Amino acid sequence: MSAISIAPHTMPRRAESRGRGRAVHAVTPARPTSTAAAPSRVRLTRRGRALVTLAFLAVLLTGMVPLGGWATATLTGGSPEPVQVVEVQAGDTLYEIAADVAAPGQVREMVYRIQELNSLPGAQISEGQRLAVPRG
Repeated sequence: MSAISIAPHTMPRRAESRGRGRAVHAVTPARPTSTAAAPSRVRLTRRGRALVTLAFLAVLLTGMVPLGGWATATLTGGSPEPVQVVEVQAGDTLYEIAADVAAPGQVREMVYRIQELNSLPGAQISEGQRLAVPRG
């Protein structure tokens, strides 16, 4: 059970007749036209191709795993952003709270930062909820 199959290149050759007028076909190896030896063709079976593919992926994976630790942004945690805690009052919206602390024209970015800081899935907030808001 081999994964690689190597077959010699052969050509059918007509042999001379032997009695009764029937032709006998003999298979003989083809002769190279030049004096240099012709390279043999290597043909992979389906299992051989799968084995080569899996071997390539294994080598690729073993190279990526040790180098994957370098993909982090930094090795240290960084400095935390200074925040203030705001309690949501009746009728407050996230957009209004962001407008109070954001610079002019930066309200949307502040809404996004508040959502990130508080892990909010959307802009819905409820009365009494405490939100961490960046200090403006």
